[in-house]
Amino acid sequence: MITKEHLFSQWVDKVLTAELLGPDRSFERTVSGPDGAVDSKTWPTEVIAAIDAPVVCGSSPDGCNGGWMCDLDGEVRSLVEPMMLGGPRILSPGEQQVIATWAAMKSMVLEYVWSTEQVIVFPQAARTFVFRQRQPPGNMQIRIAAVESRGRPAAIFRRVYRLQATGSPAQALPGFASCSTFALGCFVVQTYGTSADPPATTPAPPPHGGTYFVINPPTGNDISWPPPRLLDDEDLDRFTHPLQPITGD
Repeated sequence: MITKEHLFSQWVDKVLTAELLGPDRSFERTVSGPDGAVDSKTWPTEVIAAIDAPVVCGSSPDGCNGGWMCDLDGEVRSLVEPMMLGGPRILSPGEQQVIATWAAMKSMVLEYVWSTEQVIVFPQAARTFVFRQRQPPGNMQIRIAAVESRGRPAAIFRRVYRLQATGSPAQALPGFASCSTFALGCFVVQTYGTSADPPATTPAPPPHGGTYFVINPPTGNDISWPPPRLLDDEDLDRFTHPLQPITGD
């Protein structure tokens, strides 16, 4: 079923207010395609909650925007809102899963925003998995970080990678990968997934980094946000491009 789902809800604007950020606050979005072409746009953050997209999702009677997506957005608000303002928080495994599921859902919505020419990376099986299981696919890595930005209180980055094997000819890779990064105030969440279907078993999570915590695949442990080191604007730009050491661009 094709429905409409806001990329961000109006409560985001109620947190990142003009009184808090100043009259010149702006929202930035950057999209980088598999050919390396980058498209950026900046506009007042008053319109951030007005961005919507057609989304392919479940067809149950509870729908999407008025059903499970709305419920998930409400769950995550109480967790993310204080973090957007820089408040420290201990996140339980269950709370991490709520944030991770929300980020996975938003990254899938993002694929349908701004342009019909965007590469749709996530397969329908991944979207169905999130809808039915209320958790991200095991092969989607999700990280959270904290940023001290100078003038970018709200930013969205989406980067699409075309994956090509460089080793053995027998090595099989998914065709594409998508990395979406959402920076809302001080809170940063990033998803990285491929065009492969969700795996039958969840892989072991990679280790945390000095500037981020991995919340999917789940570690099963509490985390104390923010991480030991905060991102600045240059760090955030590097954070949005996790394969840069490989691609070299």
